Amino acid sequence: MPAQPMPGYFFSPQHIILVGASERAHSLGERILSALLGSAYQGKITPVNLRHPAVAGLQAYSALSKIREPADLVLAVTPPDSYDALFRACRKQQFHHVIVIQDWETHNEDAWRTAAAAIRRHNGDELNISVCNSAAIQLPANGLNTGILPDFPAGHTAILTGATSVSSEISQMLQRMRQGVSRHISLNYALSPTTSADWLNRFGHNRHTRVAVVHYNPLENPRKLFSAIRSFTRHTPLVLYSSHDADTEERAVLHALARHANFLPVFGSEELEAALHAALGNLKPVANLSILSDTPSGWLDAPARAFGINTIRPSEKTVPRHGYIGSHPTPTQFRSFSVKALQNNHTEALLTVIAPKSNEDELAATQILKRLAQQSDTPLLISSKNADGLLHFSRPMQALQAISLCNTAEHLRQIQQQIAPPKSGRLKTIHTQAVDKAIAAKDWGALADALGLPEYQAKPSHPAAQLVFKRHPHYGAVLTASTQGNTLALLPPFTTADQNRLAEFLDSGRLKNALNRLLHALNFLTKEERIFGEILIYLGSNGLSSDFKPSEKPKTRTAAKSLQNAAEFIRSRNAAAADFLLHTGEAAAGLLSKTEADEPPPPETVLAPYPSDYPQTLTLKNGQTATVRPFEPEDAEAKQTFVRSLSPEARYTRFMAHTNELPQPTLARFSKLDYSSEGAFIAENADDIIIGISRFSRLSRDECEFGITLSESARGSGLAQELMRQIILLAAKQGYRSMSAEILKTNTAMLKLAEKTGFTLIESDQDKELYQAKLNLSATPEAPKRKFRQ
Repeated sequence: MPAQPMPGYFFSPQHIILVGASERAHSLGERILSALLGSAYQGKITPVNLRHPAVAGLQAYSALSKIREPADLVLAVTPPDSYDALFRACRKQQFHHVIVIQDWETHNEDAWRTAAAAIRRHNGDELNISVCNSAAIQLPANGLNTGILPDFPAGHTAILTGATSVSSEISQMLQRMRQGVSRHISLNYALSPTTSADWLNRFGHNRHTRVAVVHYNPLENPRKLFSAIRSFTRHTPLVLYSSHDADTEERAVLHALARHANFLPVFGSEELEAALHAALGNLKPVANLSILSDTPSGWLDAPARAFGINTIRPSEKTVPRHGYIGSHPTPTQFRSFSVKALQNNHTEALLTVIAPKSNEDELAATQILKRLAQQSDTPLLISSKNADGLLHFSRPMQALQAISLCNTAEHLRQIQQQIAPPKSGRLKTIHTQAVDKAIAAKDWGALADALGLPEYQAKPSHPAAQLVFKRHPHYGAVLTASTQGNTLALLPPFTTADQNRLAEFLDSGRLKNALNRLLHALNFLTKEERIFGEILIYLGSNGLSSDFKPSEKPKTRTAAKSLQNAAEFIRSRNAAAADFLLHTGEAAAGLLSKTEADEPPPPETVLAPYPSDYPQTLTLKNGQTATVRPFEPEDAEAKQTFVRSLSPEARYTRFMAHTNELPQPTLARFSKLDYSSEGAFIAENADDIIIGISRFSRLSRDECEFGITLSESARGSGLAQELMRQIILLAAKQGYRSMSAEILKTNTAMLKLAEKTGFTLIESDQDKELYQAKLNLSATPEAPKRKFRQ
């Protein structure tokens, strides 16, 4: 699969226009121009300044309209009241990419509203606008710095933040580790129409980036963001940093999303720094950690157990006793004990804790152990106030946290290679009419029976566990389970893997069948948009029971009018209090006062649902019938059986490799689909045996690649054309502009199908045995219209 091309206007701009460039001391235009001129950037810089024909010795223009050369990027540091004219000029000059930069924290609400109005009016197909904080953009390897922060050293961490202070904080962390930055951008999340998901897609695959840190924006469209993260983490690890106050439920949801998208969620700056140590330090998973210290450190055992780490404390005669080597060891003695521990075959990793001292021995011991760590194949972690490296920590707790996060990252990686078990047993058919009738009548017993849920009854006095299914205001439908102080979240569409995980969390394997029925019912409610409040499931001494809490009806407009009247009265007494009331209360009252017709649509599920209007039954040319439906995770084993049933020649033409079956990681990846950016369909015969599969996956923001496989019995039946039609329609609906594939020249059947469907075929530049097939999806009815490549 070819790597995604990187947009030249951002990653290697040859010509930058700086609107608002200035020599005035301490102005934003002066600071950013100084940063650009002081960097190693080799491209052309064109200042735009209303009053001066030259700025910093560079020819300046009084207006964008006077610039005749094309430009890759327009940077604007002028105030928000200039944006309307600025954006009109950019569109007229066909400068398609604008990044506006401001120290937004110094602007009042009027300036924010003015900026937002201009951005809404002009951002679109002809003009792509990004709104940055004063930290703006840095590409250290290219010598490009468009912000006010000092130049970041070049390194291997990509940074995407929503605040200048967060960018500065992460940079300081990396410098303490002697690490640098591969690329950086700091957006104003509240104003920028180009989101962190958009920029993450633009980052693409870069060989210099070993890890990315994304400052989580909890107001961004979660489906788009986590789809972009999932695509990104297929080639580069990612840490999602949440700096907002995430409650227990939201943390559980983010951990659930981490299992789907393979990112590492962290909460707070200390956890972020530990995650960077783990990701950049090539730290391997550690189950058993040996500890040596020159201060009593038994207190570390409890937090280590909480992190899932077993501590081992070497003992030899009286010293070291439980890892304590005494308060005043010489640096050479510390090294001697460390060497013995590292040479032990049972040592997975060694943590050395050097207590703060006033003499030079602490520094000497730190330096000697740092040198020993470079020579050792076994990881040697150092906790010391003089620590300044990837496996060097200022506190021992930070070292434990880094190991724990490394173990978590490895666990998430293993989850990506797991497949869902096949569906088993026959589930009750749920009838929409019966469900709607029970909801309308508030007959909760009948509703439980219609959905196949546990018997309806009041909450037991001391339930061992509680499950709540509801619509979260940001993440859509969510199922949470709570027991013994722990919370688990699951997200629809629910699978058999979710069923097994829930049973394990509740420590009740005997409930698997009941949980299977429960998740089946919740999938139905989500798909049919019948979420009407909360469904509560209790696990008590007598088993499972269900309860229902319907949502309240919207209130009338009276509440909004009362607040407005109150605000007018208060304004005559206290203007600030009136503004507070209007800003905090009127919006809420306005929302409550909406009629059903005015109600905003409910939040969509964060994970894309399976395509609707399926299954479909087809009559093939050979007279047989086939059922076509979206591929689901539980189809993984059936897909493997299908691949094994193919002839060696068929397997080679499809996968371009001699294989008898799909490797487990490949099978898992093919089976866990993100239906917002990829898709697959299967065709089954009357015996529910797969006879055909079509799929497409993301190559870049605008292009996807496809593959189709048929059984011997289905060839020539017209099934291939139908499966191709299904993926073309879905790919166009998702916004792709083209679909492509590499096809062996010997695969004449696929070449004919591609030509018949409208693909153009050209010989591959890289392999003379291949054709490159490509189809323009822009003309497809489902394709969104866009005038230029964003």
